[in-house]
Amino acid sequence: MVVDLSKTDPQSDPLIGRKLDGRYDIVARLGEGGMGVVYRGRQAHLGRFVAIKVLHEDTAGIGEWRRRFEREAQALSALAHPNVVPVTDSGIDDGIPFLVMELLQGRTLAELLKQGPLPLWRALDIARQTLRGLGFAHGKGIIHRDLKPANVFLQELPDQADHVRLLDFGMVKFIEKKPGSKATADTLTRAGAVFGTPAYMSPEQAKGNPADARTDVYASGCVLFELVSGRRPFVENTPEAVVMAHLTSPIPALAKIRPGLGAAAPLLQSVVEKAMAKKPGARFKDASVMLAALETVIDKLPPEGMGGGRSEARRRKTTGRARTTPTAGSRFLRGMVMLVVLAAGVAAAATSLRTYLRREFGTPSESATPTAKPPHRRPPPTETPAKPEPPPAKAPAAEDVAAPEEKEPPAQPPSERPTRPRARNPWRAPVPRPLRAIRAELDRDVRLSQKALQPLYEFSSANRSDPRPWLLLGRAYAQLDWFSDAVDRYVRADRLDSTCRGDPQMLPDLVKAAAHPAASHAAVKAIRDIYGAEAIPAVDKAIKSNAGDRGATTRLTHLRESLSR
Repeated sequence: MVVDLSKTDPQSDPLIGRKLDGRYDIVARLGEGGMGVVYRGRQAHLGRFVAIKVLHEDTAGIGEWRRRFEREAQALSALAHPNVVPVTDSGIDDGIPFLVMELLQGRTLAELLKQGPLPLWRALDIARQTLRGLGFAHGKGIIHRDLKPANVFLQELPDQADHVRLLDFGMVKFIEKKPGSKATADTLTRAGAVFGTPAYMSPEQAKGNPADARTDVYASGCVLFELVSGRRPFVENTPEAVVMAHLTSPIPALAKIRPGLGAAAPLLQSVVEKAMAKKPGARFKDASVMLAALETVIDKLPPEGMGGGRSEARRRKTTGRARTTPTAGSRFLRGMVMLVVLAAGVAAAATSLRTYLRREFGTPSESATPTAKPPHRRPPPTETPAKPEPPPAKAPAAEDVAAPEEKEPPAQPPSERPTRPRARNPWRAPVPRPLRAIRAELDRDVRLSQKALQPLYEFSSANRSDPRPWLLLGRAYAQLDWFSDAVDRYVRADRLDSTCRGDPQMLPDLVKAAAHPAASHAAVKAIRDIYGAEAIPAVDKAIKSNAGDRGATTRLTHLRESLSR
């Protein structure tokens, strides 16, 4: 029996109250997508609530679409990543195929964007998380083919305002990794079949040509454009006109659509244009490569171009409070203060110069005439005359600040300067009970789910100065190969207590992340900032152990060279 859910009134839905496969009670209807209906369900024997996706009647009876649904279950079960919604179960009950997923609380990116343009730092944070999840999927040989704001879910977690979860891999196909490989060939996609959403559809999708990871890159460029500018790249009256614009029209200028971006506009424009190139070969290879390019651009953005800056984004994540936008009056007051400080510096420098002149040449009254030679001190006979040395100025002029030796890298990395506290192992202190059990599981190499890690977030909220929950989160995510998230958690631990770099697992995990293509950028920066040259032995060891991986060896070698300078 197959139920036509697309024509059913949600209030009289025949599936509500039914038990699927004898295990899942259908409680309520949550929403409807292109392939099916999503319900709020309850797992009977565990008593937990879940999300259940059921296939539409008009597609459930078609063999190809039914195989697509089964493919979605297979694909999502392999995507164990914090930025992808996990599938925990699947099955077919009396002709009704269904997927069981984690029940998320939050809203979609499409709903958020309806409220207007986002602050730049928030928009870029969402884009980065989206690319992380998508890059992980591409690494598994899976593409999405329908990436859009409606399929980007924002889940609130205790440690950050927005946590991205990618939804609906119903259009996925496996990428054929080797030409001619029959094992990975996608038998479901036929040339001429068009899938996707017009507003985010790549030119090759519009033409019905085969899709690959670069198709998702194009859609990611569209999403990034909308996140940054507040509107879609192409706004037309009909879907056909939108598709034609994707095929023929140039990418609009971010600077014209959102003038307030300032210096950030041209930098981000370059990423968007490469991602949305008409020809797939001109785009980023996959989402991980696009993420690396975006990270590089973010590092170049001036603080004022971030609408609060990267430090503000980090502060919001840890405190949950946004900085109040300065008023015109406060900006004027700050400007006046800066002018006063500058004037005081110039005055101090002038005073120092007058003191030096009086000491070396005497006061104006001591000079007989303006043309008289000023008195000077005769050097001892055994010494050669030396040029007088100016006294140290209290406020040096701007041109005196950039001394020649400052062009060379400092002798010691910032992380190894004497002012940085000495490293220690934070686990030598008594371990609180909420952390003890999770640490024991990680010591046994148990791969923990996000639900199992939830107590760490709760403990961190109640103990904001303790870095140990973040160290455990970093370790847990590294064990799952979620290296970008592992780096983020380790960096948070270091911000709370810089001595915690003595944690025995922190540096090895960061070095592993530095060898990973998607996480390398963030990991390299973390290693430089936290450890400096202290990390060289660990990097050397990793270079030897990754000798067979050319990409990882190259990334680690570059890190090693930067630490040696």
